[in-house]
Amino acid sequence: MRVDLPARRFSVVPGVPAPVVVTITNTSEIIAGCTVRVLGADPDWVEVDQPELSLFPDASAQVRLLLTLPVGVPAGPRRMAVQVRELTDEQAVAIEEIVVTVPDQPGLDVRLDPVTVTAGRRADFGVVVENNGNTVLEGRLRAEDPEQKITFTFTPPGYSLAPGESVTGRLRTRAKRPVFGSLAVRPFSLFVDDGVRRAPLSASTTAPVGAAPGAPVVPGAAGQGVASPVPAAAAGTKTLAPPVVGAGTAPGADAPRPVAQGVFVQKPLFARGLLSLLGLLVAVTVFAVVIAVGLSSVLARSAADRDLALQVAQARFDSSAATGTAGVSGAVTLISDGQPVPGVAVEIFEASDTTAVVATAATSDTGEFAVDSLPAGDYKMRLRGAGFAEVWYPAGATDAEAEVVSLSSGQQVTGLSVLLGGVPATVSGTVLGEDAAGAVAELQIPLDSAVLAGLVDPLTGAAAPPALGDGAVVRTAPVGGDGTFSFAAVPSPAVYDLVVSKPGFSTQVHRIDVAAGEDRSDIEVSLLEGDGSISGLVTSASGPVPGATVVATYGQGVVQTVSLTQDEIGSFVLRGLQTPATFTVVVSAPGYASATLSVNLAEAQELTGLSVVLGQSAGNLSGQVTVPAGTSAAGVAVTVSDGAVTRQTVTRSSEPAGSWSIGGLPLPATYTVTFSRADLESQVVSVTVDGNGAVSTGPVDVTMRAATGRITGVVTQTATGSSASSPAANVQVTAASGSSTLSVTSASTPQDRGAFVLENVPPGTYTVTFSRKGTRPTSSIVTVVAGQTVELNPQLVSPASISGTVRAAGQPVAGLELRLFVAEEFGTAAPARAVVTSGADGTYLFPDVDAPAHYVIELRSATGTAALATSPALTIGQSDALTYDFSLDSLS
Repeated sequence: MRVDLPARRFSVVPGVPAPVVVTITNTSEIIAGCTVRVLGADPDWVEVDQPELSLFPDASAQVRLLLTLPVGVPAGPRRMAVQVRELTDEQAVAIEEIVVTVPDQPGLDVRLDPVTVTAGRRADFGVVVENNGNTVLEGRLRAEDPEQKITFTFTPPGYSLAPGESVTGRLRTRAKRPVFGSLAVRPFSLFVDDGVRRAPLSASTTAPVGAAPGAPVVPGAAGQGVASPVPAAAAGTKTLAPPVVGAGTAPGADAPRPVAQGVFVQKPLFARGLLSLLGLLVAVTVFAVVIAVGLSSVLARSAADRDLALQVAQARFDSSAATGTAGVSGAVTLISDGQPVPGVAVEIFEASDTTAVVATAATSDTGEFAVDSLPAGDYKMRLRGAGFAEVWYPAGATDAEAEVVSLSSGQQVTGLSVLLGGVPATVSGTVLGEDAAGAVAELQIPLDSAVLAGLVDPLTGAAAPPALGDGAVVRTAPVGGDGTFSFAAVPSPAVYDLVVSKPGFSTQVHRIDVAAGEDRSDIEVSLLEGDGSISGLVTSASGPVPGATVVATYGQGVVQTVSLTQDEIGSFVLRGLQTPATFTVVVSAPGYASATLSVNLAEAQELTGLSVVLGQSAGNLSGQVTVPAGTSAAGVAVTVSDGAVTRQTVTRSSEPAGSWSIGGLPLPATYTVTFSRADLESQVVSVTVDGNGAVSTGPVDVTMRAATGRITGVVTQTATGSSASSPAANVQVTAASGSSTLSVTSASTPQDRGAFVLENVPPGTYTVTFSRKGTRPTSSIVTVVAGQTVELNPQLVSPASISGTVRAAGQPVAGLELRLFVAEEFGTAAPARAVVTSGADGTYLFPDVDAPAHYVIELRSATGTAALATSPALTIGQSDALTYDFSLDSLS
């Protein structure tokens, strides 16, 4: 039987069925049947369309296996095998190994709870970090606020999460508290520094009515969304790749995207309400004087007039305090990118009177709101938020443009949607340099922004983030002779790339986050000539490395190139570098571990001869497991781990049996290799793999021994009345250690008489006891080590016996019959336990008597049946030698 597979390696995404086609050929000369199964996988993971089939000689058939790994399976390679077993008498088996690789699917979810906190000087937020991927993630959290007025403290400062794990921590914010005025709204963003590539955050864009299909949506003036034309390069030819989030993001490279956002709302020390209260007290005083003057006229009114006034006031109160069973609910989203807007005030007015608020609510962290207990009637809604333009539902600037929402008794109007836009912001700053005049400043929407999500095609096979400075241009302003620039009516809130360029100078790109309605005026950009260069060679242990990516960063400036793939293979040149400066140079290539260097350039320096050696990104460990004779070397579990990465496999059952191999191990690293199987003693080996994949110890070969030991030997016993000993059969051998007890009986067959073996004895200290009926037991203490055989050859003392002499008239009597009965059975129909005859000297012997016990001896003549004498009840203990003599006066 021959088995063929189209491939030996498969990549299987958990939850997605993966077909594997197996071709089976009958190479015998008879019709053969066979069964097909997959080894190394849970049976629930595999579906076989033909588990059993029959084949004519030289015929072939295809069996389709459908492999579905459950969601949550850790990433990495898994070794499995397709087994085809013949159903004939020979039971031939064909096994073909396959390697199933589960790709890495990292995923991290970070949430703030609550999203908005109103406090004074200090506020605490709950932070929930959850690993919803299939790889181990480690990192730290950090926070940034646009005004840089908040200090942040995380407890704990970092995290290390296995797949499915989560951790809840605390974020403490502190900021200087305002003395007077209204509430100070301080938004901030959370970032993850983990060096792990993550999928882009999902975002949706909302195009205003009338926008051209496919046109990107950018924030517009006065908080309205407008369709902005995007250059052809941004609309169809540029690409988006997942941003790299974490400490590995170089300054000036694509800025990390926030994973969560929050708002710290600070109350002033002396609120505006306190000042209003003082004015109110003055007004109340004046009002009291007026009331006192008119009180006399009020008292003069008749009782009927007073009662009527009270009734009218009571009616007005009852009317104003009325409640109902109707309600409205909906959601508020940002017009620029469709993200929910928390903390927005929702005010309900009667349609006929938009001066008095009937009910209020605030949007949650998901942007949702709900107002209940409204009476039936017609209403209008106003939505206001700090830094956002006031909107009357659904998109009116005034109450006259608001849409009326009619409610009947008990009616719940849901799904109301309101788009909110930020108040236009102002961005200004200064370009520093000897000759800043003539430079041009641009505000661009980054290509990885949610506004452009889905509008720019990704590069085929691209692994790097999109280049900075190639986004959609929103505003352009010239730089004056004094180096200043300014952008008015900037759509907000939004994230922009500020690009400053001038011929002959290095283009400078700064990522800025503009809050709603913010006046950003503290920006400084250095415009420097790019007159430096770095050149060198990228190599590895196997020679020059072509196509390696070389990135040099300084501040927020980035210069990138690749090593040559022909001519001087592996060489590279980075030109147009600002000097003097210190650059961080990162070199990476597929299949290799990245290398990072720090390079100092003096003014106008052209550095040459930089040598970069790349090590392998992943290595391989393999070896051979040897087990005790008589057992199979297959099925030994092999676990390789460095604390962060863990890989597992089992030893092969096919030739060479006991071999194993695990690939895809990060380098360089020190790994702990553990070998285990239920019947074998586990072994642990530590190995070091360098950056080129070389293993410090070579192949990892181990010899394992049994996990249990043996106790064996031969039991002998001294014969009654003699010093000679012989093997003793039917001796009970018991080994006890704590609550564990093992027992066996010594052999009674002639060739093995007295021999015993206690198998599968767990390691430990045991008390071994040897006992036999009629014999005092003996014990020994032994220590059993895994894989060891302990030999014990005990000698038991003589068994219990009864002897004596029969005399008549003082003379020995021979030939008389003596019968031994158990005392409790004497006089019943029970037979005698033993019968002996007195010897020529009148002596008799009952050897090997069960003890302890009570016996009676009956003396009879050799020919007669009448008892001549009977002994009293005789008590005998283990290994006792009891003597009882019979004395007869005469014999009839």
